[in-house]
Amino acid sequence: MLMKANNKTKSTKKISSAPKWQIALLIPYLVFSVIFIILPIFLILYYGFKPLDGQKVSETWEIVGKASTWRIMFRSLWTGLIAAIISFMIGFPYAYILSRSKSVVKILGLSLILSPMVIFTISKALAVRGLFSAMFDENKLNNSAFMIFGMVYLYLPFMVMPLYQILKDMPNNIIEASQDLGYSKFKTALKVIIPYCYKGILSGFSIILMMSSTSIIIADKMLPNGSQNQLIGNLINQFANTSNPFDLATSSTLVIVTMLILMALYGLIYGIPYIISKKRQGGVYE
Repeated sequence: MLMKANNKTKSTKKISSAPKWQIALLIPYLVFSVIFIILPIFLILYYGFKPLDGQKVSETWEIVGKASTWRIMFRSLWTGLIAAIISFMIGFPYAYILSRSKSVVKILGLSLILSPMVIFTISKALAVRGLFSAMFDENKLNNSAFMIFGMVYLYLPFMVMPLYQILKDMPNNIIEASQDLGYSKFKTALKVIIPYCYKGILSGFSIILMMSSTSIIIADKMLPNGSQNQLIGNLINQFANTSNPFDLATSSTLVIVTMLILMALYGLIYGIPYIISKKRQGGVYE
């Protein structure tokens, strides 16, 4: 009886002490989030709505009402969306083939997709520009198609890795069951595999959209004349002058508008599949 009582007290002590350890482990992440995520957002909001000497808040937001700003915003969004779609079209079959390959092919394939990430991003952009400048007239590279190519080249691993992490754990009996039902390979991919890894698709799609549409390197380093095809990141960078309060306020307003637009897009990207999955009731694999 004494042994059982001792075992019970030990187990209750372990259970009661577990949440304390979890809270202790969370403290570094909470501190990091407050300093590097929450505090910068508050500073951006503060500088965006802070009235300056001799200038009204509405004057700071005049750049948001300019047509040129929205042309740059629209260019950033549609190029980012196309880059994300192309990355999915390339990354999905690549991740699926890797997940079903043998260990040697899997290691080689992962090395090919991950090794460029070790190289400095600016170096990769300049290398691509130098390669295509040697092959084509440099003035012909100053277009949106070359920008999208650069986005896909730089950010494709961010689509492949989330998909691979999900597909490598997908049971084979799901595919076998679809084949027993008479599904073709295309229908199996459309009805079974894509719904199974839809969370990885949304994750990769969102990351590439955000990184592509707000990139500074694409226009500045890859294009011969980046001023003609600026993205919203380049426009924000032009006003990112901490020594000038007027430029700082302008860049803060642009960051606020960009954040709101991207958050609205994320709401659509994550919200629409969630609503569809709820209506279908079991049409999506967890």
